[in-house]
Amino acid sequence: MTSMHLPWYEHAHMALHNGPAPLVPGWSRVRVSPEEPHVLIGTDKRAIRVASAERRLHYRWGWDRRVARLFRHFSVDDRISLGAGDTVIDIGANVGEFSLGAADRGAQVLAIEGDQAVFECLSRNVEGTTVKARHALVWKCSEDLTFYSAPTKADSSIFRPTGRQKITEIRLQAHALDDLAAHLDRIDLIKCDAEGAEPEVLEGARQTLARTSQIALDTGPEREGKETGSDCEKILTSLGFTVTHSQKGRKITFGIRPAP
Repeated sequence: MTSMHLPWYEHAHMALHNGPAPLVPGWSRVRVSPEEPHVLIGTDKRAIRVASAERRLHYRWGWDRRVARLFRHFSVDDRISLGAGDTVIDIGANVGEFSLGAADRGAQVLAIEGDQAVFECLSRNVEGTTVKARHALVWKCSEDLTFYSAPTKADSSIFRPTGRQKITEIRLQAHALDDLAAHLDRIDLIKCDAEGAEPEVLEGARQTLARTSQIALDTGPEREGKETGSDCEKILTSLGFTVTHSQKGRKITFGIRPAP
């Protein structure tokens, strides 16, 4: 089975969902259309391109609920503020859901994605918005690395993903965030989901972090089964951030720079 097509039982599952959707509060019809080499997912408010039809399940409650869930995971409006005029860097932006949600609030967003197949979806999804998409693998320095592409479950990483899924091994040139974000004078928020490479991302972002107010990192067990929160906390604390942790569906590490 390719990522473009669903087996009969998945079509049946989607039909069972879509049939009663208008009668069930909160449910949203989901449409899946092949758009080679990607898949176009139609939701109640927005059509979004993804690398695998399996990703449709994230939209069964509608676009707003999908974005709200991501914002809740990263404690937006709780530990993290996000509003009009903010400058946001989204590392590991995937197909752009968080970035588009931030842009809808009036933020200017630099969305960075390392997986080429996923980046192609991202770049199409953010057309006509204030989101600027950049294809780059973020690391502690500029060097050639092995990258494991696993877009079906959004597990693409520098560290080989676990579990049963299709993984393609490729070589990519990685870059430090200090190089990628050198043109930004002020960063109000960095959201980072680097699939286990969060400590290295921070090591290559010391100059950028010096002009950053807030950072939220997914530090769950994606580094060969290990969490990265402790290592990230050490780096952020050394750079003057107040660090806390939360787990609302995901293990998130926050760094807040105290007001001067």
